[in-house]
Amino acid sequence: METLAASGYSAHLVGGCVRDSLMGRQPSDWDICTSALPEQVIAAFPHHKVLPTGIGHGTVTVMMDGNPVEITTLRRDGEYLDHRHPQTVEFTDSLKEDLARRDFTVNAMAYAPQEGLTDPFGGADDLKAGLLRCVGNPRQRFDEDALRILRLLRFASQLSFQPESDTLAAAAELAPLLEKVSVERTAAELNKLLLGEDVFHALCLAADHRIIEVIIPEFSPCMELQLDRRLFAAIAAAPPRLEIRLALLLHDIAKPQTLYQKGSGGCDDHAAVSAARAETILKRLRYPNSVVKRVEMLVRQHMVPLPVHKAALRRLCAEWGADVVRDWIAFRRANSLATDQVHEAEQCDAAAKLLDEMLAAGMPLRVEDLAVGGKELLEMGVPPGPMVGQILRFLLEMVLEQPELNQKEILLKEATLLWHRQSDS
Repeated sequence: METLAASGYSAHLVGGCVRDSLMGRQPSDWDICTSALPEQVIAAFPHHKVLPTGIGHGTVTVMMDGNPVEITTLRRDGEYLDHRHPQTVEFTDSLKEDLARRDFTVNAMAYAPQEGLTDPFGGADDLKAGLLRCVGNPRQRFDEDALRILRLLRFASQLSFQPESDTLAAAAELAPLLEKVSVERTAAELNKLLLGEDVFHALCLAADHRIIEVIIPEFSPCMELQLDRRLFAAIAAAPPRLEIRLALLLHDIAKPQTLYQKGSGGCDDHAAVSAARAETILKRLRYPNSVVKRVEMLVRQHMVPLPVHKAALRRLCAEWGADVVRDWIAFRRANSLATDQVHEAEQCDAAAKLLDEMLAAGMPLRVEDLAVGGKELLEMGVPPGPMVGQILRFLLEMVLEQPELNQKEILLKEATLLWHRQSDS
């Protein structure tokens, strides 16, 4: 800001960093608006790396000590024709005009050291009141950019704020416009909503005003059966890990269809169908394959009984992987808390503690953890091929039952006996 001012341009902190600073929070990023044009900003920072991140709309990013600072020329937006982006952008010298195009009053404040706070729309008062209110006409704001509807819910989750009544009514009315938003941006806002501190509040708003059904139409039957509040409570009780919270949101997605369906396979059928639908939904929203795979796994296995013995937990880790088991236990615990199953929640705590102890002790859980490998089997005469894998899997089964047997001499002796039996047969 000092560099821009020294070059004769105005410079103000703007948006979320001002909001967060006033709330006593550490901003996650810093945005500056300035009277300087993009090429003038670039010229003002000859010794810094400058990225033309959105130069067509007046934005460049200056790297300061390895941290990105987004600098945008003051602007007014032209007409919105696609409910998402302005057709044109016109630069201006007016800070108020720039703030007037923003979504909510708490995001429409600016700050400069010499001037203090610039707040033409009452954002500071709304901040103190915990209120989310659109700048100007809320219907116009959401009609311009439908993504703002999801941002409203996201800020309700992250800030624990309540949307102002007219703002919420306009969001509910124009929710069908969310179909105009790219699935990638929809998923990005949904992720931030799900990971917010007040996710239960935000999801209840999304359900009560039928906004969630636009994003995930398959969720409607869950609401009709009044499953939504229990699902939202489970999400709020879960650790803020995206895969776990997505799985909790979607794990009963097929319950309305399978619960009373004639000839249904019961719990197994419900879990399998819900897993398949969860996979379809997440792929439609273009989530990364790693997220889709983890969520599908958690949903498909969410009815599997909790392991109460060490050997059973070791076998589960060997089959799924310890990181999946950890998420699965956290999933089960959150679901138990949401349904007041205190005993099962305590079992989950015990299983999580046992898992930590197992991993800390370095207990063998995979073939790679065995004291012998394929090289030793080949040296003892086992021919290359499927037999090597079969023997290693047999040894792992033995070690999972009794970890103390994971010693090279013992395993080689067992492998020799097994190989001789196979050769004789």
